[in-house]
Amino acid sequence: MDFGTVLIISAVVAAVIMLLGIADVLRLGRERFLAAGRRRTDWILLIIFVGPPAVLLYAAAVRPQLVHPDRYADDPAEVPRSTVASGNLQ
Repeated sequence: MDFGTVLIISAVVAAVIMLLGIADVLRLGRERFLAAGRRRTDWILLIIFVGPPAVLLYAAAVRPQLVHPDRYADDPAEVPRSTVASGNLQ
């Protein structure tokens, strides 16, 4: 395999990772981002301009806060009921 083939495969893999990251940001919805104090547009732009490292940062640091806001709230009473799964909050 020559360098050109490796470069093309790497570019395709990076593009797929970026598209999956953007799809996940869009899938979660604006309300969850607002409840977590984050802006969805910022993460989409960061993924577009930085690439796969931004997707890794999003997946490791931001996505858990959006999916499970009750785990990251200082006071569980502050978490909006629409973002918390029923029965998980005590």
